[in-house]
Amino acid sequence: MLRRLALSLIVLPACLAVPAQTVPDSVRVVNIDEVGVTAGRVARRLRSAMPVQVLDGASLRRLGALQLSDAVKMMNGVAVKDYGGIGGLKTVSVRSLGAAHTGVTYDGVPVTDAQTGQIDLGRFTLDGVAAVTLSDGQDDDIFRPARQFASASVLAVTTSRPEFDGKDVNVSASLKGGSFGLVNPSMRLEGRIGGRMALAVSGDYMHVRGDYPYRQDNGDATVTRHRDNSDVGSWHVEADLFGQFDGGRELHAKAYYYASSRGLPTNILYNDYAGQRLWDRNFFVQGRYSRKYGRDWSLSATVKWNRSYNRYYDPSVYNSRGYDDDRYKQDEGYLSAVAMWRPLPVLSFSLATDGIVNAMNATLDGFAVPVRYTMLNVLAGRLVLDRLTLTASVLSTATRETVHRGQAAPGRHRFSPAAALSVKPFARSDLRIRLMYKDVFRLPTFNDLYYGTVGTRTLRPEQAMQLSGGMTWYKQLGGRMGYVSATADAFYNRVTDKIVAVPTKNLFIWSMMNIGRVDIKGVEASAETSLDWPCGVGFTLSAGYTWQRALDKTDRAVMSYKATFNHQIPYTPRHSGSVRCDVRLPWLTLGWTAVVSGVRYCNQYNAADYRLGGYNDHTLTASRDFTLRGTCIRVQAEVLNVGGKNYEVVKNYPMPGRQYRLGVVFEY
Repeated sequence: MLRRLALSLIVLPACLAVPAQTVPDSVRVVNIDEVGVTAGRVARRLRSAMPVQVLDGASLRRLGALQLSDAVKMMNGVAVKDYGGIGGLKTVSVRSLGAAHTGVTYDGVPVTDAQTGQIDLGRFTLDGVAAVTLSDGQDDDIFRPARQFASASVLAVTTSRPEFDGKDVNVSASLKGGSFGLVNPSMRLEGRIGGRMALAVSGDYMHVRGDYPYRQDNGDATVTRHRDNSDVGSWHVEADLFGQFDGGRELHAKAYYYASSRGLPTNILYNDYAGQRLWDRNFFVQGRYSRKYGRDWSLSATVKWNRSYNRYYDPSVYNSRGYDDDRYKQDEGYLSAVAMWRPLPVLSFSLATDGIVNAMNATLDGFAVPVRYTMLNVLAGRLVLDRLTLTASVLSTATRETVHRGQAAPGRHRFSPAAALSVKPFARSDLRIRLMYKDVFRLPTFNDLYYGTVGTRTLRPEQAMQLSGGMTWYKQLGGRMGYVSATADAFYNRVTDKIVAVPTKNLFIWSMMNIGRVDIKGVEASAETSLDWPCGVGFTLSAGYTWQRALDKTDRAVMSYKATFNHQIPYTPRHSGSVRCDVRLPWLTLGWTAVVSGVRYCNQYNAADYRLGGYNDHTLTASRDFTLRGTCIRVQAEVLNVGGKNYEVVKNYPMPGRQYRLGVVFEY
């Protein structure tokens, strides 16, 4: 394995108007406006053989989103678990497959956590983000690392590339403030390095007390309390080096550091005291180099080193010390090489090889100190015709593990195929039919395998089978009127060998086992229109709806709690949706967004005691752009959760009520 690992070493859209010029009569000049560019992006997205959702930079600004999790809530089929306010943990599950099946990439390189398998979206702010893309399965781009083929869905965050427009330096700064002590300054500096390279340095700081009021039923009375221990202070800085050279050569290198200290708000039902705290540190460096060799060959190489540190402190634990003070450290080394060959203009093949080493240590007594070696290989092909798009791939995964103490988990090897098809049946209509199949699995996390007496070394990977079929339709309206688009997809997912915690001898001794199964059926639909009228007036409206039936099908003959058979899995609403509306006026831009969720259950057993009512969350925004002495200034005001209700995404973790935010951005 080590020898094989060693061998493996070997657009923000521009909104420009083209002015008319004096040209010969035989040449027709076409003015390109903002709506035309946006429509082109939508048309390309709807050609994809797999469902793809995109929020570009302009949409993110109008949403009033502060963190990545705020933006992801607007996407179809997504469930964001939010443990209360800005400081709470936030994880994302797509089509009910679980957060561990959702891959997250940052500028094309995966973000991972071998300990828990889940990424906290609360650590990512949206300053400097050019686009957020969610792909069910994977999109049609086969020129990418093998690791991006290994997840059931991929949430991709793409940061902005410098555009100098005749200048040598760009400077932007922003300051946001709001309810419950929110202070969030940020700054970004971009500069040219010669004629081929550019450097961008950005950073931000966020602090919030998080002591928001909430209402709680207390017998026959309702009392108002304030959220305790919900403060958070975090900062992050990153530096990007971009290079574009002759011969189709491109370079993008990044260094990133994030640090936070936060209180962990408690479950309000069972514990009035909250003294737990969590400290996070994360540092990584990554780089990607690509080159084109004529029209036929493209090569790329990616490298990353990541270190994560977590400290958990709980002063209320009854043990020999009288408190818990646990510390965890993770290291990851990652290498990837991809080659793509185009024998024909419409046909391409790629081969990708990734080598990964994950190591973890902890201050827990007798901790195993595991190290995991992983090799991923992908062979993929893509055919793109005017009325047909076909992609197919097969992923090979091989793992080996070692430990310093105890017994290591066995090595694994598995092949995972995937295929997707998009067909345009009518030449005169931009209606497309698409089908997708994908087989994926997730390896047990280090917590699943090695955490105290709960971990089980013999766990098998959790397997998931995805089927999806649907249609997309797009129509460009005449003149400056914009476009109309619609999508609809039906999907079926089956998770087998699901890893669940079950009691072994009594209710106090639990173990992880491969005895779970979940069947998921659902329908997603969305529609969007963007209109552009004279005098700088425009209008965009989009809406999405998801219906899901995610049922526990675990074998009743094996499980001790048979009563949960055919019950909806926890925190999965049958009905959910979102609406986004923007009105662009010459002097002001107004926005309204709404996220709606139906009834859910917080327990495997769907009894009335575990029922969580539905909720709707509305946000209003108003922004104004103007120029002062060569500096572009944007002022934006936001009202979040207009209804002011302390709804619960997770049981007994109430969300903040009505909030206000005001921000100003300077760009030079």
